Amino acid sequence: MKGEHTLDKFRRILRSCDYERTWREGRRYHTTHFVVIVNPGGTHSRLGLTVSRKVGNAVCRNQLKRWMRELFRHNYKIFGQIVDISIIAKRNAGDLTHLQLDRELLTVFARLETEEHV
Repeated sequence: MKGEHTLDKFRRILRSCDYERTWREGRRYHTTHFVVIVNPGGTHSRLGLTVSRKVGNAVCRNQLKRWMRELFRHNYKIFGQIVDISIIAKRNAGDLTHLQLDRELLTVFARLETEEHV
């Protein structure tokens, strides 16, 4: 079911070398439940997610990833420029509700809108 409610492949960080470049060269933003790493991108803004097994059970981890992909899909245009974003969930991220996750990450996204990353 391809459509407007999916995150296209070109909007995702898929290769480990791209993750490593983002982690090595990117700017870090720490929140209570996440580390958000931002690096200037190529042709499109892309998202990479890391949710380790230390975060809840499989159902919880998959739900967090779905929520983060949805948030990125709806808000990637506010960044003001093309960036690669890697979001790493901390151990306590499994305790968040959907609304709490949105608020916490939108706070970081709002900072990205006003800052320059190049």
